[in-house]
Formats: sequence, structure tokens, C-alpha cells
Amino acid sequence: MLLLECTKNSKIHNVFIEIRTFCFLFYFQIEDFVEQHGPNLPDGFDTESATPLDYFWLMFPVRLIAMIVRYTNSYAAWKQAREGHDKYWEDVTEPEIRAFLAVNMVMGIQQLPQMEMYWSSDPFVGNTGIQQTMTCNRFVKISQYFHVSNREEEPVRGREGYDRLFKIREIMTVLVDTFMQGYTLGREVSVDEAMIRYSGRLSFRQYMPAKPIKRGVKVWMLCDSNNAYLSKFQFYLGKTNNEREHGLGHNVVTDITSHIQHTNRWIFFDNFFSGLPLLQSLIANGLYACGTIRINRLGFPAELKKPRDVKNRGDMKILQLGDSNVTGSAWMDKKHVHHVSTLSNPNDVRDANRRVNREVVQVQQPHSVWSYNKYMGGVDLHDQLRVNYNIGRNGKKWWKYLFWFLFNCAVVNSYIVYKEVSTRLTKKKRFRHVDFRVELQRQLIAGYAKRKRSVGDQLGQNFPLVAQENMGSSREH
Repeated sequence: MLLLECTKNSKIHNVFIEIRTFCFLFYFQIEDFVEQHGPNLPDGFDTESATPLDYFWLMFPVRLIAMIVRYTNSYAAWKQAREGHDKYWEDVTEPEIRAFLAVNMVMGIQQLPQMEMYWSSDPFVGNTGIQQTMTCNRFVKISQYFHVSNREEEPVRGREGYDRLFKIREIMTVLVDTFMQGYTLGREVSVDEAMIRYSGRLSFRQYMPAKPIKRGVKVWMLCDSNNAYLSKFQFYLGKTNNEREHGLGHNVVTDITSHIQHTNRWIFFDNFFSGLPLLQSLIANGLYACGTIRINRLGFPAELKKPRDVKNRGDMKILQLGDSNVTGSAWMDKKHVHHVSTLSNPNDVRDANRRVNREVVQVQQPHSVWSYNKYMGGVDLHDQLRVNYNIGRNGKKWWKYLFWFLFNCAVVNSYIVYKEVSTRLTKKKRFRHVDFRVELQRQLIAGYAKRKRSVGDQLGQNFPLVAQENMGSSREH
């Protein structure tokens, strides 16, 4: 049963007023999306020869390796000046930090309960590649002094200029830029939250009992709905004193989509963010939106909250707000499902298959339901690609969890770009995500060995060093 009813706007904004008689719907228009989406590769980048490491440097610029070396060595010196000389420490080098990052990637693929087990002499437990690359003691020492910020310049808590994310601010700023510049998003994008697991003491740690990861740091993410490319992210630091009138969800979506305004993209989000003021604000800034909505949100029409004429599976009721693009819908699946949208023509009804006992039944659904189900999963897909191979060992330092999150996101983004544009021939018929990571970690190691025997002898020399034309130097300055 399909019930379309037109509405008029009232003096009170964001309120639907139902006209009891059927009438012609107001004119509904959506502007075309005209941008050319896809990777933004530097001049001269050869997709026929570029390896996983070439793509990784596009997301995680090679200059960050030198920065990590500098800050790790300076932190070790700062620490020893206060606590005494560490006779087991020697300064790290760029090849060693690259190998250290690669070893952590290996640990994300082959996960063992204790770190020392990777250096076990038991052939069924130990990892020969890691053992040939770096000793256990050296790995522990680098982990102890590993730093990605200048400890001597860190502002004191409570003083002007204090930044709770200072320890990762510099590297985060670089990655925010490379992620946004590295890929032009398609028309459909999704906004959602993710959690970084952390159970230690932290002022902005969140507790979300309904989530698989119940305690940790919350991060807002904007991803391409079709391939899960992460374009922008924000760490949630808790409530602030300058919250604007529309609330947290409205602010997050507005901020995280600020760089794609006036592009006619379609933004999808869930009922945590949805609200009529947000949809009206987005469409005023050239963005269409669609999302589920909580029925107690201000301005959501009472006629759609528990409609008596929507009681059988496939029944629906759609209301339009005046002559605007804003529509609200109630659709009966197993229970009432509510959406608001500015991209869904009320006349557009799609078919859907639902299983009833052992039979598959075809029902109808509004365009808002169909499009939300199809395009909302971008962040979840990126999350899945990331957590399948979690990088970084458990520890006390909260900022390391955030660093490994960013590092892993760079790996996932580089894999997505590789999969989309690479024409390189490989020995494998299907070059999977894990294959990309294995080759990337081999190239990061690139023959480095803290022991006498070269890791190249163990892992093979099939992967050449990065070609100069694929370094992306034009993007690093």
C-alpha cells in the first residue's frame, strides 16, 4: 500500500502539516554530480609498474619516516637525560624504522598472544622473517622510545596552547591532507563512527555498551560508499563548552563534509546524526542527504511516528515538506522504519525481497530506504578492512593506539587506490588485501637486517626498490 500526501510549510520551521486530501506533489529536483571521481595520482606515476610501496607513499609520505626517526631519537635523549644513560640504546635510522613498521604489520597478519613468541625457536610458533629482520631486544627498545612528536615542545596541561592530541597532531595533519588530496570521492559518501579499542585511563575515552568495542576512542569518519576510501576523520574529545544549538551529530556532519560542499554529493548517516535542521543546512550548502531518524526528533511529523495505515509488510507513507526536497517516510518491514531525505523523490518506489518463513516475498520500499541500505556501509567496510589486520601491540600509551589506527588507515587507503587503478601484472590471479600487505611489508624491510644474515635471503628478492617516478615527490612539499 503506497500513500503519498503533500504538505505545506507552516510558520514554525521544520514542521510537516498533512493535507487530508490527495494532491499533486510539489516539484522535486536534484542537481547532477559532475566531478570526476577517482585517485589523484602525481604526474608520471606509472600504474603498470607501481608496487604497493609506491601507493603507500601517496597516503603516508616518505618524509614522515624521517620525522619519526628524528622524534624517536630526540625522545630517547630527553628520557635518558632525566633517568640516566641506557646502555642498550642506539639511535634508530630510517631503514630501521621502516623495518620496525613492517614487523608490526607482520604481527597484524600473524597474530600471537605474546610478543616474545614471534622470536620463538619453535618452528610452529616463531616467525623466521621477523627473527631475521630484528632481534627481540631491539624491537622492545624501539617500542620503548618510539615517538611521533617533539617531546620537548609539548605544551603543559592547563596552559595556553595545550593540545590533547599533540602527540599525534603533526602526523595527523599530514594524513588528513594526503587522504583528502589523494582521492576525489564519488557521488555517494557515508558518515559514521568507529571505535579504537583502549581500556586505560584517558579523559576522552568513551563507553558504548551497544558496540562490539565498548571502551575506546571514538572517531568520526567520512568514506566513499562504493569502495570505502577514507577521506576525512575526526577524533571525538568529549563535550565542549561551545556546543552549537543543533547538537553534536549536526556539528560532526557539517564539519566533516565542509570540504565537499556545493558538489551535489549524496551524504548518508544514521539516526544519531539525523535531524531536519541538518538536512536543510546541507541542502543549502549543495549537499543532499538521507538517513534513518529517531521519531522523537524535533519537527518529525506525528503522522509518521506510528501510522495506523502502515501495518502490513511493504506498506509505506511519505510526506513532503512544502515545496522543498525534504521528505519523511515510514515503511513497514518487520517493524516501522523511519527515514528523512533530500535526495529521494516521493514517487520513486523500489522493489525489495524479504524472506517470510521459507518463502521469498517481493515488497515495495521508498527510494530513501533503498538508497540508505545500498550506500550507508562505506565506513563499516573500511573498518572491516582495517580490523582484519590490526597493527600495534597492547600497551599503556593511548597515543600509540591512535597512531597505529592512522597508519593502518593509510595502508587500507593505499590498497583501495591500488585495486582501482593498478594494471601491474602479478603471479596471482586475484591480488587480495593480504597479498598487498605482505608485499608492502617486504618492501618496507627492503633487505634491512639487524643480524648478519640479510632478510632478503629469507624473503626473496622479487620486489625492487621504489622507482623514482613513483615516489610522488610533487605531493610531498
